[in-house]
Amino acid sequence: MARILVTDGMAAEGLAILKQGGHTVESRKLTPDELVKCIGEYDGLVIRSATQVTAAVVKAGAPKLKVVGRAGVGVDNVEVPAATSAGLIVMNAPLGNIISAAEHTIGMIFASARHIPQAHAKLTKGEWDKKSFVGVELHGKTLGIIGLGKIGKHVAEVMQAAGMEIVAFDPFLSPEVAKELRIESVDLDTLLRRADVITVHTPLTPQTRNLINADRLKMVKKGVRIINVARGGIADEAAVIEAVKAGHIIAAFDVFGEEPLPAGSPFYGLPNTIITPHLGASTEEAQVKVSVDIANQFNAFFSSGKIINAVNVQLRVDPAIDGYLLAAEHLGAALAQTLDSPLKGIEVIASGDLAKYDIKPLAVAALKGALSKISDQVVNFVTVAQIAKERGIGMTSSARDVGTGPSLTVKAITADGERIIAGGLVGSQLRVLQYNEYPIDLPIGGHLLIMEYPDRPGMVGKYGSLLGENKINIARMEVSRIDGRGDALVLLTLDDPVPGPVFDQIVATVKPNKAYRISI
Repeated sequence: MARILVTDGMAAEGLAILKQGGHTVESRKLTPDELVKCIGEYDGLVIRSATQVTAAVVKAGAPKLKVVGRAGVGVDNVEVPAATSAGLIVMNAPLGNIISAAEHTIGMIFASARHIPQAHAKLTKGEWDKKSFVGVELHGKTLGIIGLGKIGKHVAEVMQAAGMEIVAFDPFLSPEVAKELRIESVDLDTLLRRADVITVHTPLTPQTRNLINADRLKMVKKGVRIINVARGGIADEAAVIEAVKAGHIIAAFDVFGEEPLPAGSPFYGLPNTIITPHLGASTEEAQVKVSVDIANQFNAFFSSGKIINAVNVQLRVDPAIDGYLLAAEHLGAALAQTLDSPLKGIEVIASGDLAKYDIKPLAVAALKGALSKISDQVVNFVTVAQIAKERGIGMTSSARDVGTGPSLTVKAITADGERIIAGGLVGSQLRVLQYNEYPIDLPIGGHLLIMEYPDRPGMVGKYGSLLGENKINIARMEVSRIDGRGDALVLLTLDDPVPGPVFDQIVATVKPNKAYRISI
């Protein structure tokens, strides 16, 4: 069988599973140079966060090395593009820490409600102080969950048992799934105003960065508990600190924008605050689970070629339409970032020559692109169908025998209607040819700004000046009108993303009917 190298340690249970699979397993601590020298002798490599799988390691491992497995979620220490180019499969174990992260969140909720760490710290100094630590009961209170993936759902289930009412904000939570979970689906502003405790469980994206900011903190109840065991950067830490100092909120944070927290961080010594050093996945069980998961995935791969939780696996599609796979994913990702209501389904429609082929893989790619922008789970071609099923999102594909118009159309079906984006490939370049009813013709990629506003003279100058003042360069621009009157649609591709404050300034100046920031 296979020869497998383990460089960052692995739970005994995982090692046993690999050996039961008939593999030769070697655990070694290696320097980067030592790893490059010996990696070509192995079929598989199991790592955690310490080992850096660089392009040099990938090159040295070829052609014998077939798979790299990260016993955990993140693969930031793997040069995935280099691995993909070399045909090296990169797997991770995305589900092993779900319960641990959820339980840490739940612990933070209870600890903040009863001031447990602060009371403990004072009592260890010999001070018996009951009056300073009067807490609140959670029973009967409202818990607001931002992002209802697997972690958020487990938190909801446990806190429902504790007697809390659950409201959730997740743009892609269907009403049917919410009803089944006995959760009220609300918009973000409503959640902020109603919740007694707020916890976030979203990925960190341009849309979620500083999601909890100074303006939104003005909406919350005085004394609300805000919990973040998700990602540093989702909350504007400076705004949170000021709100804590003002006595408006209580914070419990496990993750931070800069880790480890630097010396002199204002979080140190901050009253009414609980801070922990990114412990969400730090349980014995989670460490065992990720090791067992990656070991089972290795066994499946080496025994039958089955690929599980590979972050860089492409679907097998007809070579004639292979270029459209990434195009469909980009169109789905762009469209998802312009939705204002829960997604119920994704439909991909092919026309012209593209309609001759099996386009179901393109629908999967479009759905993957959409979910990757809003899910707190790892979305890849292995997990996308299950994630969509859990969220109650359907997927269909169809073909039209039409020789003109966009080759590929992605339609999002939402609770409020439908929204579409369509395009085609010119050479290897994806060009967007339609957004809703507006005809356009513009390459898509990188950072985009889309606005729909009443057409009147001087508008281009207004937002162009604001972007220029903030040193954001416009790479390409397309303005579209339907009948020469009424509304106009502008789509800008930019060299850099639009920061939240700049976006807010543009919206306040232009007063568009709709505006979206998009990153591909």
